[in-house]
Formats: sequence, C-alpha cells, structure tokens
Amino acid sequence: MTRLLVVPMLALLLLVPSAALAATAFKCAMGTINDVQHEWCKRFIARIEKASNGLITGQVFPAGQLGTTTQLIQGVQLGTIEAVLTPPDFLIGIDPRFMVLTSPYLFDSMDHAHRVLNDKEFREKFTTIAEPKGVVGVSLFVYGPAGIALKAPLHGPDDLKGKKLRINATPIERAMMGALGATGVPLGLGEALTAVQQGTVDGVQSALPAIANLKFFESAKYFATTNHFFITSMAFVNKKWLDGLPPNVKQAVLDEGRAIQAEILGVAKEKIAAAETIWKTQTKDGWVELSPEQRQAFRNRLEGVDARVIQDNPTVKELVDLLRAKSRELK
Repeated sequence: MTRLLVVPMLALLLLVPSAALAATAFKCAMGTINDVQHEWCKRFIARIEKASNGLITGQVFPAGQLGTTTQLIQGVQLGTIEAVLTPPDFLIGIDPRFMVLTSPYLFDSMDHAHRVLNDKEFREKFTTIAEPKGVVGVSLFVYGPAGIALKAPLHGPDDLKGKKLRINATPIERAMMGALGATGVPLGLGEALTAVQQGTVDGVQSALPAIANLKFFESAKYFATTNHFFITSMAFVNKKWLDGLPPNVKQAVLDEGRAIQAEILGVAKEKIAAAETIWKTQTKDGWVELSPEQRQAFRNRLEGVDARVIQDNPTVKELVDLLRAKSRELK
C-alpha cells in the first residue's frame, strides 16, 4: 500500500525541476529514546525524503535533546521544530479535548486500541483539534499499556495510598491517582527521572518502554502493568511549515503519516517485549505480575472516574462518548 502512495507523489515531483525547490529541514523530536516514537521518526523521515525527491531532509532528536516536553510543544507551535511526538495528554493546554485518550478502560488490547485510533471519524476529529493553534496531527498510534513503577512493592491500589506518582498531564489522570489515594504530579520523563532519584516522587505512571530505556528501574524497581489505560502517541507538525510545502509534497506528508501507523503497531509490541526483558533482567524481583483479582481491584477504583471529570465540559464529553462508542463497535 505504501508504494502505491509514494510512486504517484514522486511522479508529480519529478515534473518540478529540483533546482527550483529549496530543500526544507525537518527536525523530529521527542522526550524518549529507542522506543516506538524514536522508530516512528526514523521511518517517517525515510518515507518523506523519498516521497519528496529530496526536498525534505530530516534529522531525529530523541531523549529531550531539544528541550522538555513543554519546550518541544512550544517549539513546534513557534515553528522552530517541524515535528514532535508525545502523548497527546501533554497538549491539554492547547485544548482540553486532548485528555480523552487517558480515560480508563477504553481498550482491551494493543490491537483493539489500534483499530479505534484508526477509525476515520475519530481520527479526523482528534488530529485536527489543534489546527487553529498552529499544529496538525499527522499520525496517531498506540504506545503501550500504562503501568506503575514504584520504589516499594506494588500489589494493589492500597499500596499507592499517600504516594506521589509522576503522571503525564490530564485532569483525568489526576483524578485516577486521587481514586487510588495517591497524588499525581505532571512531569516530563526527564524531569521525572530526576524526581524519582531525589525522592521528590515515589514512582511513575507510564508505559514500560519509555521508563525501561531511561533506566527508571535503578530508582523505582517494582513495576506492575496495571492496564488501566493505554498510552498513545501523536506526531504533530507545524501548520505553517506544512502549508508552505508544494501541494503534492504536503499530501505526501499527510499520506505517509497515516500509512506508517499499520507497521508501527508491530514495532510497539516488539519494544514492549524487549522492555519487559530488560526490566526482569535488571531487577531480578522487580517485575510484578498482578493476579486477576488485583487487576479487578484497580478497575473497581478507577472505572467511571473520567465521567465525573468531564461532566461539565460538553466538548470533551462529546469526544469521550464517541470514543467509547467506537471502542464498543470495534472490539
């Protein structure tokens, strides 16, 4: 399918003399490293360099090389960075609807999440939310199930009582931590690592590959995959940069952003498996396998939390309702 998209783009570009087009830089940045976001950037750059016949030349900046998550988002809005990958949770300052994917128990599996995220109606509504603020979503994919890494053993919700846990950013995540008796502290991963090391927070909520690659197990060794929600990632680009491309190149960027989502699901699964091996190897006894009863205890505390948070925000509620309808439809 990818070849069918790329060849027509190349044919159109070859009608334009290469000397007439100045090469445009494409910086692709993220706060993580050696994970599915990092791999997305590498693969996407290869695709659009080819599809643009060299008009676009890309470079990857992982591990927060260009700043904190907040700085990366500001950079793509200002146009100093062309593309950023992050959980959309961090964009709630742009629009509160970006919190919807942190609602608990939306998805049963990676495949289920992938089907819902690729539903045309939902995807088009979600990825265009921030266009009025100068950024456009070009790809939306599942990163992995959420879990909790803690300094102390973790077997159920009561083990989190009184703890401070790093979360992404949304009011839904804060409310979930409150339901568990904990306090959610919004931090980027780089900041969170320092906070765990210094004891400012007791642990982190995240997907396993993100924290395994940054060696969080050295400071918070006990990890349980609670699966209370699935962390997603969105690649978004500066709208002015995108609109300034020749029309056929702009379309190639949008087409390749969608096309890459199918193959990136397999990459995400591989990264999760590799991260699990790393965690088990590095901690020996730090991997916590929750029983069905322990998982149900988390569900009993967290299910329905989002409804209370969004009940007075009709635009967010509308999108959550659509998302849950798609989730039921696409099981």
